[in-house]
Amino acid sequence: MKAIVAVGLLVTVSVFIGCGDSATEINGTLPVVTGITVDTLASHGDTIVVTWTAMDTTLVDGYFLWTRREVEGPWTLAALCKNNAGVHIASRSVFYTVMAFKGDDTSSGVGLSANTKTVQVSEIRELFNLRPVGFRVDVTGDSIIAGNPASPEFAQQFVVAVNVNGVRYIYPGTVNPEQWPGGARTRIARGTGFIAPSPDDSILWKDSVSYGDDFFLAVGDGHYCLLTGTHTFPDTAAFTDTLVLKGQIQPIVNVRVFNEL
Repeated sequence: MKAIVAVGLLVTVSVFIGCGDSATEINGTLPVVTGITVDTLASHGDTIVVTWTAMDTTLVDGYFLWTRREVEGPWTLAALCKNNAGVHIASRSVFYTVMAFKGDDTSSGVGLSANTKTVQVSEIRELFNLRPVGFRVDVTGDSIIAGNPASPEFAQQFVVAVNVNGVRYIYPGTVNPEQWPGGARTRIARGTGFIAPSPDDSILWKDSVSYGDDFFLAVGDGHYCLLTGTHTFPDTAAFTDTLVLKGQIQPIVNVRVFNEL
């Protein structure tokens, strides 16, 4: 019996994929799915759990879970779900919607979407004269704050400083407690792709990364950030320039997916 049901679902999927590659290209008569939300407690890392209000099982055979990158654009089928929950292994942050189906009939439209989109962090510009500068991300204020890492009260999450060769690097908050006391326990990794490394990845999380590239920041409360650092044209006479930092915060705790900066 289970085998028959599975075959039936596969046939249903093939029928609807043949109708188009987006949920908006399918028109049915079933009710629109409501209550679509990302389960922020069950979601973690790149595993996103989406739930919605269940419909009468006598009216539907299952649900289609769809994704798309932006507010507008075509939807892509991500999963076929028997019940009112679906799991998506994400490669980046996206929007989610759901349609019910029964046989070859579907919802008359897509439900109100939910998403894992990131929050933009306001750009900060800070004078750099080769002395270390500490930074911390204000998760609630969506901003980056600069300060003196030598001050025990500042509690920096990362530090921009030059090494013995005069090359700029980014260091985690607690990397040098003697010179930079009060730093928060954080981790730093190169910002390759749209998924921050797993918390237990001992290879990708580094003691430092070069300044000038994208980088991931893991803060102690479970939030992750994807930031980028550049600088203005240097004043060679004064040996100064300006650090420019901006990026994204993933607002869902323990979720590590991002999109383009």
